Amino acid sequence: MIIKAYSKINLYLEVFELKEDGYHDILTLFQSVNYYDKLKIEFSEKEHFSSDKSFSFPWEKNIIKKTIDIFKKETGINNFNLNIYLEKLLPEGGGIGGGSADSAAVLNFLSEKFGISDKDTAEIAVKCGSDVPFLLKGGTAVAEKRGEKLTFLEPLDINLFRINFLGINVSTKNMYNEIDKNRKQLKHYGNPYKLYEAILKKDRKKTEENLFNIFEQVVFPLYPKIREVKESNIKEGKFSLMSGSGSSVFNFK
Repeated sequence: MIIKAYSKINLYLEVFELKEDGYHDILTLFQSVNYYDKLKIEFSEKEHFSSDKSFSFPWEKNIIKKTIDIFKKETGINNFNLNIYLEKLLPEGGGIGGGSADSAAVLNFLSEKFGISDKDTAEIAVKCGSDVPFLLKGGTAVAEKRGEKLTFLEPLDINLFRINFLGINVSTKNMYNEIDKNRKQLKHYGNPYKLYEAILKKDRKKTEENLFNIFEQVVFPLYPKIREVKESNIKEGKFSLMSGSGSSVFNFK
C-alpha cells in the first residue's frame, strides 16, 4: 500500500513555561498543507526500512520505528513486521511536521489493519509526538496542552503560494531551550481563534494582528537568513510566517 503523509503549518504558535514533567504546553492553530512524503508499506517476515534519502541517525532512532514500537507496546499486538520504503519529500528540521507526518501515516495504517478505535489511536499518537495527534486527521484545528487537546474547525481555504524550504536544520529541542532562557524578553500577542475568523473573513488587518509564532524571536537572531526570507515575502504583499520551530517559511494571501 502506498500512503501519502501530509504535513502541516502553524498559523499561530505560543509556547508556555516549562512544566515539572519536562514538557511545555502549547497553543497553536494547525493547518494541513498539500506537501507530503510517500510511504510504501507492506507486512513482511522481517522488519525492513529503506529510503531514497540517507539519514544522519540510525533506524532505531527514526520516529517511524518509534511509532511501530509504541503501537506494539500499547496494543499488545506484536506478531507482525513491516517492510517500509520512504520517499522523503519533506525536509528534516523544517518545522512542518515531516517526521510526525510519517508517524501519523504508519499509525493510521496499523490502526486500520488491526481495528484499533479512533480514541485509542489518538492516545497512542500523543506518545509518538506533539504534532502526531493532529496529523492523524489533518484539516484545521486549534491544539492545546502537548498537542493532544484538539478543537477541529471548518477547514480554511488558504491561498498558499509556497513554502520556502531553506535547507537549514533547526533543532527543536535547542529552540525550546532558547525560549526558556529568554522568556522574560519575549513578546506574546494574537489569538488563534481570532486569527481563524480573520482569515475566514479575509480581514487583512486582523490577520496581521494575530499571525504569530514565538519561535521566530529565538530563531531569527541565530539564523538571519530565515528572517530575510520572511521579510522578502511580506514586501511582496503576502502574509508570511515561520512554521513550527523552523526553518520553513510559508506565505499566503
